[in-house]
Amino acid sequence: MSPHILIDQALEGVSDPTSQADMSVLVQQLITRLYTDELITTEEFSHYCKRLLNICQRRKEAA
Repeated sequence: MSPHILIDQALEGVSDPTSQADMSVLVQQLITRLYTDELITTEEFSHYCKRLLNICQRRKEAA
């Protein structure tokens, strides 16, 4: 499966209000692992990290 699809699915899971808050740590680890394995570029890594940060901030504001 494409690393981009994996990350998108994981980000969708984190954005679900019923998901556990610590799931964001697992998604961060996934993004980092895919980057260190050179399956995503530096620009893609930055993009996905920003998306994760935005999702976490929205969750925090909603809480």
